Amino acid sequence: REREDIVAITAAMLQPVGLTAMKQEFPERVIDVGIAEQHAIASAAGLAFGGAHPVVALYSTFMNRAYDQLLMDVALHQAGVTITLDRSGVTGPDGASHHGVWDMALVQSIPGLRLAAPRDASSLREQLREAVAVQNAPSVVRFAKGAVTEELTPVRRTEDGVDVLVEPAEGQRDVLLVGIGALAPMAVEVAQRLREHGVGATVVDPRWVLPFARSIADLAAGHRLVVTLEDGIRAGGVGSRYRQEMRAVGVDTGLNEVGVPDQFLAHGTRDQILADAGITVDGVVNQVLESMRGERVPRAREADAAEASTAEAEATAVDHGRRE
Repeated sequence: REREDIVAITAAMLQPVGLTAMKQEFPERVIDVGIAEQHAIASAAGLAFGGAHPVVALYSTFMNRAYDQLLMDVALHQAGVTITLDRSGVTGPDGASHHGVWDMALVQSIPGLRLAAPRDASSLREQLREAVAVQNAPSVVRFAKGAVTEELTPVRRTEDGVDVLVEPAEGQRDVLLVGIGALAPMAVEVAQRLREHGVGATVVDPRWVLPFARSIADLAAGHRLVVTLEDGIRAGGVGSRYRQEMRAVGVDTGLNEVGVPDQFLAHGTRDQILADAGITVDGVVNQVLESMRGERVPRAREADAAEASTAEAEATAVDHGRRE
């Protein structure tokens, strides 16, 4: 209603992705191309060049079919196209072919693409508005199937748009938990449990997974460990991308990736499948505690340890007449 340039496109899933109401009110601005996702994305590029802002609404798993069109027809030419991916992550009873666990790994290789992973209904509305404001690049908004989760109010938002959901007391910044989209509430629960074990955890929701927010690297530098939680595949997922981005700016804090294994998932409920993959509050808490027990030197004492080690090595070298 606010923007006459908005045109919706879908591929034989008009009702499931929620476009029925728009079709009834604006029939000339809703296009169903049938089971042809490649055609949907290529058509969206053409419409964008013609002055419209297309919003292509698909199930996450079916975006895989149109990767080439998104890369070469949309991103290469900096077309303003928004793609909303319903049923992202583990979908449960929809079956093995409908799990939307590949989207984040796939689209990360597309230059200039912006990727949003809203955590709840309010952030979905907010980020959809932000996405359709992007006119010179593809924007993707992914969200999970299932009941609407409880709203999470951030403690603060960084200058580059990252929501800080939990902040520990000063001096207790042990673990930085990065909760992606639907797993942000789990990250908050993990932080609460870790507090019971004397471990201080900061929880952030990047909101926009891409482009990478520098504030995440800055926060990581002040913690002993970073843990990313995502309901997508670990191989080439958000965790591995964030590790690369951190290293690129000189932050060497260890990073553990919690995500879906790179295998076809069996039929089952979402909770069952996540539990099998170890993506539970208990599973993440145990992984964090095990990682921290395995630390040889706490990060806060690394400088002192390094200095002591250097002094000892120099003394040994002098004793043996081999100092360089």
